[in-house]
Amino acid sequence: MKINHPLVKGIVKEIKPNIYCVLVDDHYDRAMLFCRYQEFYESPYKQFRGKPFTWMEYMRFYKNSWKKRTFTYPDDWAGYNIPCNVVQKANHIFCKDTEYDQIMNDIYFYCANDSTEKNNGTTCDWYLIGSSSKDLRTMDHEIAHALYFINKEYKKEVTKLIEKIKPTHY
Repeated sequence: MKINHPLVKGIVKEIKPNIYCVLVDDHYDRAMLFCRYQEFYESPYKQFRGKPFTWMEYMRFYKNSWKKRTFTYPDDWAGYNIPCNVVQKANHIFCKDTEYDQIMNDIYFYCANDSTEKNNGTTCDWYLIGSSSKDLRTMDHEIAHALYFINKEYKKEVTKLIEKIKPTHY
């Protein structure tokens, strides 16, 4: 899927089975596209995780939390990862609020339809990541999150490794 919107240029493609990557090279546009969905998924702030919120609420809170003069989220984060069930929930809440949310709505439906079509018409789990095509380290990191969700064997092996890490090394 090609994203050719006045705000965002990029592509969405399946990079591994059931792992869809939104490749947007503009750091700001990628962050603004993913911010609300990512924070809905795993925000460290309980007033945002799993809850509806506006752009203005989040931007002001983030700026004040980090004691910055401006909203620096696009400079602070490079990659994003969200499981399909969370994308779906967030999409129902945010789908038409802003142009970024409308683009994410299109991405959601593309991935949901494509994954179902490739699974013989049966709904299946998929994962959405966001990265720059020029930042392979971030892409590898986000793929690891996706594999943890999608691939049961990978999750089992990684969980064993994580359990061996001493808490002092976290």
